[in-house]
Amino acid sequence: MNNQTYASSKSLKGIDRKKVVKGKHDDKDDFDGTPTAPAGEVPQSEPSASCDTQDTPATPHSKERPYRKGMRYNKNCVGTPIIHKSDYTMLPEGSVVISSSYRKIRNIVSHIEEHHFEVLKVKHADGRIESMFLPMKDDARADIYNEIVPGTSITANMLSYLMFNRFQMSTPAYREAKNRLSDMDWNTSVQNLLNWADKGAMQLNKLIPALKKIALQDGANVNVDETWLRYHAYNKKRKTYMWCLVNRKARIVIFFYEDTTDDEGLQKHGGRSRNVLKEFLGDAKIKSLQSDGYNVYMYLDNELMDIEHLCCLAHARAKFKYAFDQGSLQARIFLELIGKLYGMEDTYRREKLTADEIYHRRNSKETTEIIDKIRTELYNLLANPDESRSELMGKALKYLKNFWNQIFAYRNDGEYSIDNMAAERAIRPITVQRKNSLFFGSVKGIQNSAIYNTFIETCKQVGVSFRDYFCRLLRELKKGRTDYENLLPMTICK
Repeated sequence: MNNQTYASSKSLKGIDRKKVVKGKHDDKDDFDGTPTAPAGEVPQSEPSASCDTQDTPATPHSKERPYRKGMRYNKNCVGTPIIHKSDYTMLPEGSVVISSSYRKIRNIVSHIEEHHFEVLKVKHADGRIESMFLPMKDDARADIYNEIVPGTSITANMLSYLMFNRFQMSTPAYREAKNRLSDMDWNTSVQNLLNWADKGAMQLNKLIPALKKIALQDGANVNVDETWLRYHAYNKKRKTYMWCLVNRKARIVIFFYEDTTDDEGLQKHGGRSRNVLKEFLGDAKIKSLQSDGYNVYMYLDNELMDIEHLCCLAHARAKFKYAFDQGSLQARIFLELIGKLYGMEDTYRREKLTADEIYHRRNSKETTEIIDKIRTELYNLLANPDESRSELMGKALKYLKNFWNQIFAYRNDGEYSIDNMAAERAIRPITVQRKNSLFFGSVKGIQNSAIYNTFIETCKQVGVSFRDYFCRLLRELKKGRTDYENLLPMTICK
């Protein structure tokens, strides 16, 4: 199959390079920061760039990633153990018990319960007609009736289970209905699952404004990235884009997919234009915005003048790594020097330095000398063109030159990040879902995906279970609560 359906045209296998295959991310991989690349897509009045982020330096565990707690093993008991005792009377005649111990055996029980509640249609003395369920005093499971998700016939626990499988485990709806649910003797249609997903998204969407208000508060530093999606429209598949915004300090991740209007006044679903980001930010007075070079070039420069723009050093490193892997030995010095900068960042995290201390370390003599060496090597190579220099090496040099100020702007504040990996990691689950499902059936499905992934990734940042949070949220909303700022993952799960 033509790998244009999936992602990059750069395969790990040997393929016929005589046929050029255009990949989904090639506009970013081939982008070196010059106004003429890639042709036909780059405005001639701005600088530019980006690249794939494979093989970037591993980000060490830190206080910025509370969900990286490591694997915890239950060596004792899982939940409340069920005790099975031996019947001593069944011992063979003449046998004597030397010792007694319990052997732990674990079993999983997966089944769906169907509850039938007797609902009474009652006419009151004042003429009002009301439907109600009046539980018996000895009915220990009657409280399930109060957990029904509005507009559905399933409980909050059931919906959280389905949405966990759908988005966090990246299981397509048809696979969930055909395999997992049918194995539990429940043969339901895919459309039912999609309808229930709509109902859950409606409840979660009530909290988005409160979440956005915190993420875009005055002085916030945010990371932004975008990825492509495909959806079915008018008997063909259309390419569209979903954006991701991360506020590392507030531990919030927001996915957004919004309609925009192009220069000709035509409405477009999920565009990549500068209007998408501008409309989402609105009047927010954030301090900085970090993205890959492609985004900065195409949408940010000359548009959001009051916001400091940062580029991703990991993207610059990746370009030199690609060149080095293809035999460009000149790239080694850049990889070594950038590696030293990452080593310093690792030290800051391990020593748990404050933002002010990090700022002074980043502007120390040692750091400045490393960056000066990178600059010297860069301009020496640019000043001495070499015919044997590979195209990848040339692009890496141009990228670093064109985005020098944005790449090293992380030194301007101790709270800035050296790269955009916070957004890259957050958006990764979307790519897994994309590979499993291939395309969405409608724009509504993409919007639901943005809502669910927003809360799944935010729960990860906070370090809480999405299933537990979703269940608790639905129960609280059913009580009539509207204080949405107190129902967010970082507030309701304190």
